[in-house]
Amino acid sequence: MRLQTRGNPDVDQQFSPSVRRTMDPICASSRVDQFLEEKIKARTNSLFKSRNDVAQLVVYLPSSSKDSCGRRTLQTEQPIPINHVSELKRLQREESTACAQVYTVAQLRSWTTLNISSELFHYLLEVHNVFPYFWKSVLTFGIRVVENEYAFPPFRAKSSQREDGKVDEIAYVIRRVERNQRSTSKGECPWSIRQTGVYQKLTYPHDGSTSSSVFILIAPSRTVETEVSVCLSGSEFEGEVMTPHFSVHERLIADGLRSWMDYMAWLESECKQKADRLIVWDVEDRDKHMTYFKVEDRQRLKQLGDYITDLIVVLQTAVNTIGRIGKSCERHCKMSCAVRDDCFCSSMIGEFVEYEAEARVYLERAKVLHERVQSTEQLLTDLLSFEETRALKQLARASHVETKALKELAQTSQEESHHLAELAKRSAEDAAAVKMLSLVGLVYLPTTIVANFFSTEFVKINEEGGIYISPWVWILAVISVPLTVATIFLWILSVRYSDSSWFLKVTRIRHPPSSHREGEEADLERGRLRGRTESEVNQGTMPFSLMRLSTLATTTTKAD
Repeated sequence: MRLQTRGNPDVDQQFSPSVRRTMDPICASSRVDQFLEEKIKARTNSLFKSRNDVAQLVVYLPSSSKDSCGRRTLQTEQPIPINHVSELKRLQREESTACAQVYTVAQLRSWTTLNISSELFHYLLEVHNVFPYFWKSVLTFGIRVVENEYAFPPFRAKSSQREDGKVDEIAYVIRRVERNQRSTSKGECPWSIRQTGVYQKLTYPHDGSTSSSVFILIAPSRTVETEVSVCLSGSEFEGEVMTPHFSVHERLIADGLRSWMDYMAWLESECKQKADRLIVWDVEDRDKHMTYFKVEDRQRLKQLGDYITDLIVVLQTAVNTIGRIGKSCERHCKMSCAVRDDCFCSSMIGEFVEYEAEARVYLERAKVLHERVQSTEQLLTDLLSFEETRALKQLARASHVETKALKELAQTSQEESHHLAELAKRSAEDAAAVKMLSLVGLVYLPTTIVANFFSTEFVKINEEGGIYISPWVWILAVISVPLTVATIFLWILSVRYSDSSWFLKVTRIRHPPSSHREGEEADLERGRLRGRTESEVNQGTMPFSLMRLSTLATTTTKAD
């Protein structure tokens, strides 16, 4: 069989020009539309990048041969590495008895570029006339920041008539879960969901010869690569029409379903750990509840819920994909075994039925697990709301106590204000009395001065009853007049410089506050001193002299 699948002159001669004209619209309809082509151009740099140390394409060519017992078995030659378009062209021109061609494209890590150049990949799809829907599977690879499970395309099949025969094409993405090397100490997931893009073109020649397949596997796992290269070798081929056309799909599905059960067991253990901490918590325990759960558990449950939601989407797609592959397998059996009495396809069809049933069980378990996470999340939300309500009640009680204390303080302040008003009233009455006394003193002041003058030694009554004034009376004037002048001068000086700091410091007079705020600060300072004095008196640490002064001031206040 010649590996080149189109442009073969020997094949072109088998069809009339009218048949070729009928096939041309079919080939034209398989071209990439403009919207998809723009997406491919935009993603080229982040999708394709070849490496020198790894082959860009690896080709497996399984072919049938007879063993020593005369049975026909499959034999896989050594894989052929392809690193350039010219090498692929040379491979297409070579004659081969291979019943299938399996092309694998490697990927170093998830979310990195495919290890193939854009030129070689485009030529690979062109030479095999791959239908454009496969590009949707290819675009799920490459460099990306986040992964969206809804961006993965579902299974797609297409049948068409071409020059080399009837062609069935299928394309899908199979997801699998694998252990990664991440540490779980910081709450990271130790599992990673990876994917493999699959394309198959199954050709049924018009001359009734054996059908052939072309597989393109994007980023297959190492297990699949090993089974394709080793496990297919030695498989019985006599009377078996499913090998290798659907054996590759069977290996891919088996590899994809292998670890989902372990992944769900890990999710369930994480959810159960959070649920157990909530269940054992005592609602009446007001001191140790934070040792059982905290707000971060709510975030962790939300993260687990997102994991399970993605799992449900993946498994729903897997169930649909496996079912559609099973139908393609049945259609291949009808076309290949229609003229044969010995059909051995039931075992392979049964395998796909079992795989679909297994995927459905996983899907139902994932839904139950999702409900469990939601119930645990709701329980945690209710407990956090309960704790918040209890904290608010405690805050309300503390606020009530504080309000009561403030009311008592306000009442005490009101009583003190009333007492101060009475003191002010008494002070005003005392000031009026002092004013009256000052007026009376002012009236009697001249008489007092005269009386004092005549009571001095400078004025005497002689024996004859006359008044005798001493010649030394000038001393009184000399002393009293300067003292009067000095007194008036000091009074004028005090009035003019009453605001200066040095005058206040010398006279030690406390300046009255210039504003209401300064008065309040002074009152607060006196209040602190008074409170400190009372506390020192209660503790017995105040000096005796200050204690007497404080006691005297308190007694005087009470007497007032």
